Amino acid sequence: MIIDNSKVVVHDRKLMYMMAISLTVIVAIICLSDFFDNTVLGLSREVYVIGICAIYVLYALYRFALNLSYFYFSDQGEKIIFRYYSLRPFMEKHRTIEMPKGTLLDFEIKKSIAGHKKDLILYQKINNKTAKYPPISISALNEEESENLVKALDFNILSK
Repeated sequence: MIIDNSKVVVHDRKLMYMMAISLTVIVAIICLSDFFDNTVLGLSREVYVIGICAIYVLYALYRFALNLSYFYFSDQGEKIIFRYYSLRPFMEKHRTIEMPKGTLLDFEIKKSIAGHKKDLILYQKINNKTAKYPPISISALNEEESENLVKALDFNILSK
């Protein structure tokens, strides 16, 4: 089985660029428009600009907390392969985990932020010891992809 969320990554990048451009245009319109010379609905021009910027910043902080990632999983062949990198700005370090199929001991999915942030933690058997990998963010996977990942990992654990 192969799971690849590259379409989500492309959509996410486009959304963030469009939001940044929209923010810039809306703030410019508010600042340059004669309509906002007087108070509108009892609020001044500055309040509108601050409010719109605050909404953008809060959304960006929420996305930063989710740590959305590109995620690729394949269990075809002799190895289980995980490729991933964070979509956070300036964090594009690509990582790969490859392990022979019989060495996957267990995995767990930790959820936080009301179940929106999901991290996959892998456990592998290496020389009669258990190795625990750092968490892999799978927050950008949809529900079907998450279920398929769990089924595939369960199958690989049970088929030793």
